[in-house]
Amino acid sequence: MRTKVKTHVLIAIGLVLAISPALAEDVDTGVGDNGAALLSSPSFEKDGVPVDMFNIVRAETAKYFAEEVILSGGNKMRHERTGIDLDNQTVIRSNFDLIYSYGVYDVTGGLEITVPKYDLYQTVHVFDENHVTLAVVYPGETVKLSQDDATYGEHLYLFMRTQRRTPDAKGLQELNERQDAVVITAGSAKPYVSEVKYDPVTFNALRTHLIGPYGIKNAIIHEGFVDNLEDVVFPHYQMVNLGGWAGLPAKHAFYFVIVPGDEAARNGEPSSMTFRPPPVQYGKNGYWSLTLYNEQGWVATDKFNTNSHKAIPNEDGSYTLHFNSGPDAINNLDVVENWNGLFRCYLPESVESILEFKASVVANLPQEKKLMRRIRCSE
Repeated sequence: MRTKVKTHVLIAIGLVLAISPALAEDVDTGVGDNGAALLSSPSFEKDGVPVDMFNIVRAETAKYFAEEVILSGGNKMRHERTGIDLDNQTVIRSNFDLIYSYGVYDVTGGLEITVPKYDLYQTVHVFDENHVTLAVVYPGETVKLSQDDATYGEHLYLFMRTQRRTPDAKGLQELNERQDAVVITAGSAKPYVSEVKYDPVTFNALRTHLIGPYGIKNAIIHEGFVDNLEDVVFPHYQMVNLGGWAGLPAKHAFYFVIVPGDEAARNGEPSSMTFRPPPVQYGKNGYWSLTLYNEQGWVATDKFNTNSHKAIPNEDGSYTLHFNSGPDAINNLDVVENWNGLFRCYLPESVESILEFKASVVANLPQEKKLMRRIRCSE
C-alpha cells in the first residue's frame, strides 16, 4: 500500500533522455502538494488577483503553463519515457494506460502538429488558458492553428497521450519512437508569462473545495470539458477542469467517477461490480480503463488499474471487477478507505450511447460482494 504521494514535478534532461527522479527535489515549479499553488509560481503573487469561480480555471491553467515552462523551457515537448512515477505524481487523476508528453507553445506565429499513422491510441490534445480544446490530433493527421483559434492568451498547452503495445522493453522502445515521431512546428517562440498574477490563498481554498468530496459527488464530467466557450456550464466547468485537468471533451473521451456503493465498500471491505463492455470504437484503437485513487485523487495502492486490454471477460462477454477481494478474485484491484475511481472510455461510438453505459454503471456501483447484482448496458 502506498501511503505517501509526492507531487514535485520531475525535471526533463532534454527530449531523448529518461526523466531522472533524483532531480525531482531540485526543481521548484511553483506547484506544491496535491497541486497547490505556491508563491514561487510565476503565475501567482502575494495579494494578487483574488480567485473566484469566474477565473479559477484560468488560474489553474496559468499554474500548469508556468510549471511546464520551468521544466521544458517552452516550445518543445517533455516526454515521460517510462510512465508516471507513482512517488512523484504531477497530474491529478492521471491515466496510467498511456504515457504522457507535455509542452507549452507560442501560437502567435502559427503552430503545425503532425501525428504519423499508428495502429495504437495516440493523440495530441491542444487547449488554451481557458482550458478550451482547440484540436485533438490523431494518427495520420496534420492540424494547423493560429492566434485566432485561441479563446484567451497567446500560448497553447499540448498534451500527448501514447499507448504502449506491450509491457516489455520492446514495447517501451516502440512507444518512445512514436513520441519522437510527432512533428510540431511553431512560427514563433515568445516565452509564456501569465497576463495575470493570481492570489494563491483564495485559489487554494476554492480549489480544495472544488476537487474534494463536493466535486466528486456533483461534477458532470462531460459538461466540464469543452471545445467552445459557449458550451461552458457552471459549476461543472470549474469542478471538472480542476479535478481532472487536461481532460478531453466527451466526443473524444468520456470520463465518469466511480465511488463505493455502500458503507462497507467505502471502508475498503471486499466488493465487486459487473458491466457490459462500453460502446467505444475498438476497431479504431478505442478502449476503456478504470483507475483507482484516494479521496484526494492520487494513486495510493499498487494494484490500481485495469483496462479492456488487461481485464479478463466473463463467458458472456461482461466484465467483473473485484476490489480488495484477494489474489484469487478475477480482475482484483486494491483500494483505500474513501476511495474513488475514474472510468475512461476513449473514442466512444457516440455521446448518447456512452451516457447510457454510464447510467447503467452508476446505478449499480461497487457494493459488498454479497449484495452485488449484474448490470447490463444497451448495445
